[in-house]
Amino acid sequence: MATDLTARRQPAPDTGGGRSQQRAQAQQVRAVLARYGVLAAMVITFAVFSLLRPDSFFTALTMKGILRDCAPLLIVALGVTVVLVMNEYDLAVGGLISLCATIVVVLLSTQYEGMNYWVAIILTLGIGTALGAGQGVLIAYLRLPSFILTIAMSTVFTGLGLQLVDSQSVFEGIAPGYAEIANGTFLGFSNVVFIGLAVLLIAHVLLRHTEPGRYMYAIGGNREAARLSGLRVRLLLAVGFAIVGLTAAIAGVLMTSQAAAANPNTGVGLLLPAYAAAFLGSSMFRVGVFTPLGTALGALYLQIIGTGLTILSLSGPLVQIIQGGILAAAVLISRLVRGGSEQ
Repeated sequence: MATDLTARRQPAPDTGGGRSQQRAQAQQVRAVLARYGVLAAMVITFAVFSLLRPDSFFTALTMKGILRDCAPLLIVALGVTVVLVMNEYDLAVGGLISLCATIVVVLLSTQYEGMNYWVAIILTLGIGTALGAGQGVLIAYLRLPSFILTIAMSTVFTGLGLQLVDSQSVFEGIAPGYAEIANGTFLGFSNVVFIGLAVLLIAHVLLRHTEPGRYMYAIGGNREAARLSGLRVRLLLAVGFAIVGLTAAIAGVLMTSQAAAANPNTGVGLLLPAYAAAFLGSSMFRVGVFTPLGTALGALYLQIIGTGLTILSLSGPLVQIIQGGILAAAVLISRLVRGGSEQ
């Protein structure tokens, strides 16, 4: 009898299978949240705004407006994504947008140079690409830290834009055809929507379906290993920053075309949202990896938030606070996901 009681009191041996199963389940939940958490948050945010303002938010006009207003941010964020893939940063993109926006209007306005607006656009795209490539050369070949250099160059670019127009907005002598580039429509949608989609397609093909794109991911994974494998690391870095310059110029052209005017501070406000979109995108699909499609959804999410808060009559500073909080949360999620996958 005593022997039977003693046997009953003894706990069953723990083989560790229960804890292993719980750990595996927790990892599965983490993977699902990491992959679909941002998408779920986007759907919930959209639903909340639609319920709060169904007559003004959940309308075809507002949806088209979201896509239109999202396009410049999307284009800039895609350029930023290219350098983030290689584990670099370009914090000069806001200043470069402002400079390119000023340059194109100075070139085409009859108040200044009075060029044909297509010639002005081509020259501006070339200037933006060259300035971006110049930063890339300094970073890749002279090994200057991208974080510090691009902060400094942002100030330079902004200052140059202010100097060109004596810190004044330019809105005179702009050809109507130039304004029609962004304000025209096709199939009921703004032209900028299709331009943004074209840039998205090009970025997706470049990074996901070409050898240079795969090499850029390899550089971001392990630069020294990529170099030892024979990849032209410095050239690809310079090309990446040139792409950022090109996208900054495109955004500057579209924004001035929409407004039919140039403001030397046009692009300053796009720096933070562009990085927020890219980091939000890195929390989707291939978790912890920057992808063009992820960046596009991140940009769309930010635009939904901005439009919804505006419709709710909330102030601009509050929108900036929320966008900054989203960026911080996106970086934290990306770091936690990467840390979890490395364990």
